[in-house]
Amino acid sequence: MHIGSFGGKAVRLNPEQTHRTNIIMPLTPSQQITRHYVRTLIAFIARISLAFAIGFILYEATIPHPIPPPRMDFGDKFFHALAFFGLAFLTELAFPSRRHLPGKVIFLLAFGILIEWIQSFLPWRSADMTDFLADCTGIAFCMIPAHLIRKVIRHFEV
Repeated sequence: MHIGSFGGKAVRLNPEQTHRTNIIMPLTPSQQITRHYVRTLIAFIARISLAFAIGFILYEATIPHPIPPPRMDFGDKFFHALAFFGLAFLTELAFPSRRHLPGKVIFLLAFGILIEWIQSFLPWRSADMTDFLADCTGIAFCMIPAHLIRKVIRHFEV
């Protein structure tokens, strides 16, 4: 089966080959350096954004009159899940390595527990286990697809 040509050579796939990862052109050294610096810049910006997001969420979780949730059932739980989805997304961008996955999840879960623990001491707030479960839902909705997408990308990378 003829696929095409690279550098004047025809590339053929054997019938037992199911994908074409062996014919992807490798990056040149300058492209590799550019990719490295772009990834480093994205991680740096994501780390700064993550610090601000953590501060904002901690502030909103402890002030006497937070932003009122919309008039819908479980509006507060939706905001918890959305906030922790955003935190998980920023954490994923800030620390993109697969080996950091357990640490990222533990950090996010510990932050959710910390918020509920702090709220248990505040007379105008209350700790709620369902808030923590909403936090876990937001983390899972971000981390699980991110992990699967990373596996697919690494499978096809040269």
